[in-house]
Amino acid sequence: MKAWCVAKTKPRKEQLVENYLAKNWEVEVFLPMVRRPAGRKAGYEPLFPTYLFCLADPQSTDWRAIRWAPGLSYFLGTGQELVPVSDELIAQLKQRVSWWNEGGYVPHFTPGERVVVTSGPFSGLEAIFQRYVPARQRCQVLLQILSRLAKVEIPAKALKVKSPYRGIAFAT
Repeated sequence: MKAWCVAKTKPRKEQLVENYLAKNWEVEVFLPMVRRPAGRKAGYEPLFPTYLFCLADPQSTDWRAIRWAPGLSYFLGTGQELVPVSDELIAQLKQRVSWWNEGGYVPHFTPGERVVVTSGPFSGLEAIFQRYVPARQRCQVLLQILSRLAKVEIPAKALKVKSPYRGIAFAT
């Protein structure tokens, strides 16, 4: 019986596996691709790098050919027991990817902007926003740590724009 399962691909081979399985074996494949936020070159990237979803049947006669597709490493699970993914989860992922790509996600920060970390181990520290990392739902920032600038990934919800008026006294 066909069910959604997760395929692990070799690095940057997601689209190769997707095309091969869809064209050669008529396997329904879902590779969630999200639009890159501002600050990086335009285009799309996998939401889950090196992973894609396949609607396949490990009991079918085509399974060996599907399993050994070029660029495919393995399917999540053990032997013939694949880790199933519900139709509802696939539908929800498709809906969220569509929402993101249609502009539902509005970037709050621009590269070079000063931000403050509001929670987590770096709470209270100032940083410089570098870029969004949508596949991990995080932001890359530069933090001054031990007299060096270090690239750190932090959840977007743990950042806020640094007020340009902080520490300035106003005459009344």
